[in-house]
Amino acid sequence: MKKKVVFALGIIVIVVVILLVVLLGDKHLDLNSEEVKNLYSYLGEVDINHCGGLNQYSGDEVTYETISNGNKMCIAYYELDDDNKTSKTHDVTTTNDNDIAICEIGEGTRLVASEGEDFCNYEVISKNDLSSIYNKVYGKDLPSEKEFYISSNVACYLDGDNYYCGEAETFVQSLTPEATIYRLMDSAIEKMNGDIVISDYYLKVSGNKCYSSNNFDEEISACSSKLEDNGNIEIDAEFVKEYGALYEHTFKADDNGNYYWYSSNLK
Repeated sequence: MKKKVVFALGIIVIVVVILLVVLLGDKHLDLNSEEVKNLYSYLGEVDINHCGGLNQYSGDEVTYETISNGNKMCIAYYELDDDNKTSKTHDVTTTNDNDIAICEIGEGTRLVASEGEDFCNYEVISKNDLSSIYNKVYGKDLPSEKEFYISSNVACYLDGDNYYCGEAETFVQSLTPEATIYRLMDSAIEKMNGDIVISDYYLKVSGNKCYSSNNFDEEISACSSKLEDNGNIEIDAEFVKEYGALYEHTFKADDNGNYYWYSSNLK
């Protein structure tokens, strides 16, 4: 009788353990869900002239402190809805030492007029809106920087409670060789500890050479050889999955249950 009771209890324990693993274990998320797509967008812009490119794909672990405040603010800018950006124009008010037409806006913001025009096109975004989206992406308060670039020649300047974004007097030059970047989401998992981890394949191709990071410092030799042997090969999802580097991006939940980007690393 005792053996039967012990056996029955053993079966119950096994069933309970299995149920706990199913209910509390890692949960696969739909890659096409709005939640996953929104979180993936927090990784930034592919364009190297936007926010420094894909800062998280460096081959090393990347955390909040790794990325410059300017690039993080830039990424937050591109997460803003169009409704949060107001397009405006302003007449030219002066010229600078290089005889470039300048529009003086607000309490000291200087923007460059379009070539051959007597006015400047610019956007106005509120500091509160940028702060809100920044907190959503990074789970932290907006840095105190009063200006940041959103492309090589367009910057946003804080004036009072608003940022004025338009063509800057100085350009940010990038000496990075031209390259094409391919990314392919592989999985999204909600972990037992509540974190969401999105894994994706990353491949940078430049001059028929393949790289596993944004820094051109780790060449993927097998991939480069494949391209050299067949320059017309199609780089499709299968190719990226075979030769790309696998990265993991971790997102944590704040006190309100909203997820923000926490870290990225080469798997």
